[in-house]
Amino acid sequence: MKKLLWIVFILSSCSPVYVPNVRNAALFRGAGEVQVSGHAGNGVDLQSAVSVTDHIGVMANYEFVNRNSESEDSYIKHKFWEGAIGYYENSEKLCYEIFGGYGRGEGTNYNNYDDLFIAPSDVLATGKYQRFFIQPSIGSNQRIFNWILSMRMSYVDFEEFVYDGRRATFNDPAIFVEPAFTGRINFGQSPIYTQFQTGFSFTTQGATVYDYAPFHFSFGFGLRLGGLQRDKADSGS
Repeated sequence: MKKLLWIVFILSSCSPVYVPNVRNAALFRGAGEVQVSGHAGNGVDLQSAVSVTDHIGVMANYEFVNRNSESEDSYIKHKFWEGAIGYYENSEKLCYEIFGGYGRGEGTNYNNYDDLFIAPSDVLATGKYQRFFIQPSIGSNQRIFNWILSMRMSYVDFEEFVYDGRRATFNDPAIFVEPAFTGRINFGQSPIYTQFQTGFSFTTQGATVYDYAPFHFSFGFGLRLGGLQRDKADSGS
């Protein structure tokens, strides 16, 4: 019962230690393509991807969060990196891909709680975790605007978690379902593009000992070099 009450208090405290990053959906056009991009949302996301062959690609991503409240009585710090390898196909109208990867992250959340029923308290939560994921994506292959749907499945394993000075030891990794919609706008023949993404994260486990960010919206710019020429990839679009 004591553990259950502790979990309920953590979940109601809105203290995310796990902050899911922006989904990197490259949707390559061909071998030799390089993509780099930056996004602002829950934090700052830096992403890169390279198509090694006409069907194999690799990616590397990094996320950094450092947010403080206006009253300066709470803050969130988080950093995460990951690498992945995947398979992709590109047709005249549609692209699809599936990537699998591994990453490591750590988060810190500090909050001051003061309401009518609980005495004022300062709570600090920190954690370190590893994540395995599979991410299939499908999207359109048009000249100007493209939509992308991604469905990431993440296996998040916290190796270390400390809440209010108490260290938690548990062997119950959580599986997260993390769908996202991305809108990407190309600027004609320019290698520069802009995109926005909105996504959700929820766990199939129900309650977790740590809290997490359930929603994100991001906006950013990217650079796409090499690969199949746009006029060939867009023929007939």
